[in-house]
Amino acid sequence: INQFFDMDLVKVYNLGVGGTNSGVATNMVKYWMYPTELAKVGPDVVVNSYSTNDSLPPWDLKDDPNADLVTAVLDQARDGLQQFIRAALTSNRCKVPPLVVHMDDYLGPQQDSLLGEMSYNTAMRQLAKWYDTFAISYGEVVRDIAWLLGDSTFSNKKDVHFSNWAHQTIAWSFGFASLELLSTFCDDEFARAVYNFTSTAEHNMIPNNHLYLPPPLTRELLRKDVEEKHAEALISAQESYVAMGCSNKTAGDDDNELEDRSPCIVSWIATPGGYGAPQISHFMDRHSKNSGVPIQGWKTENQLAEGWGNKIGWVATQSDEQQR
Repeated sequence: INQFFDMDLVKVYNLGVGGTNSGVATNMVKYWMYPTELAKVGPDVVVNSYSTNDSLPPWDLKDDPNADLVTAVLDQARDGLQQFIRAALTSNRCKVPPLVVHMDDYLGPQQDSLLGEMSYNTAMRQLAKWYDTFAISYGEVVRDIAWLLGDSTFSNKKDVHFSNWAHQTIAWSFGFASLELLSTFCDDEFARAVYNFTSTAEHNMIPNNHLYLPPPLTRELLRKDVEEKHAEALISAQESYVAMGCSNKTAGDDDNELEDRSPCIVSWIATPGGYGAPQISHFMDRHSKNSGVPIQGWKTENQLAEGWGNKIGWVATQSDEQQR
């Protein structure tokens, strides 16, 4: 895009952390844990591509022969992804929320049931419709080839990681779907201008203050209650709109810089190549010097157990250790 228009219109920040899931991404978005440059304005588009780790069956059920892993993964994926969506859609406060994109690149193998292997995709499509977000599935593009024909070009029967051809096809799938989205948007705008087409939002069914979220899509949400819950969500959005003073803000106001959204003095996502072991140790040493509290019996640790090599922790190395 930048080459086509001969200017820097798009800048991509890769904030993914290996061995994590949508829960980590939710905290990053919710607490504005972005690089300094991005934190000044926030993202216009947020891509969630945690489908593989979100599809991992719960550890306590993996070896249970009677466990319903299909339902367990479906509920787990829906819960984790829904929290991420709600955090992302409210992250810009009074401003237009970022476009939330779900990128499903999962084909298995993490359980025996094919329905279980498709649980994330099912949850993703349900939530994309419920929250009007953008869902892309690489799995749907190559599933027949990979599963029915056994072609290993685009998947791996023994491991969740696959070849460079598969990764390239994921990029092509994402690019094609994005162009299709842009084309559909342009068609809608043309219809709006030429045929006086209006959307449901313009009929005030959905408020245009960017704070509205539909009621959470859970097992507890009943059909007989959904109209009432929708009305409550509308009232809540309007109350938030007033409380935040959104009606007094102009398009040029940069509310994102006015308030630190983290409840902590400092926060980070620990990962090699980012905020890794040296950075954590340096921070703890500085804290110790400033507070006068010595650090003994603690260190950074990066274990390769279960293959999660990107998990860095600050751990006690002696019993009964405490830190203030």
